[in-house]
Amino acid sequence: MALFLIAYLLYLTGFFGILIEGPGEFWLWFLAFGLTLDLTLILLAYLDASWLSFVKRARTTAKISQILVFVLAGVAAYARLMAEMPSFTIFSAVILALWTYSLFELQTAWRRKIK
Repeated sequence: MALFLIAYLLYLTGFFGILIEGPGEFWLWFLAFGLTLDLTLILLAYLDASWLSFVKRARTTAKISQILVFVLAGVAAYARLMAEMPSFTIFSAVILALWTYSLFELQTAWRRKIK
């Protein structure tokens, strides 16, 4: 669960950076590393990593939320490439909201695994 939190904190740092200074390349690296780490952990969970078995037992809404995070990340990247900064910021905020929900649900599934 700690790696999921690190991925979330990386994205959160990048998000606050783009809110404060604008979507410069430095903050985009934080966003990208957070998303990449999260995607890696999700893929490892579905490749049957035993220490990530709680991911498969999360609610379906959390799984859908996580899929939407990655889809919207692609849309946000396209908006950034087209220099539509307000759209990029809005998509990044929606990604953060969906990811927060998914993280809370993963935390619940992780606690059930420990018990």
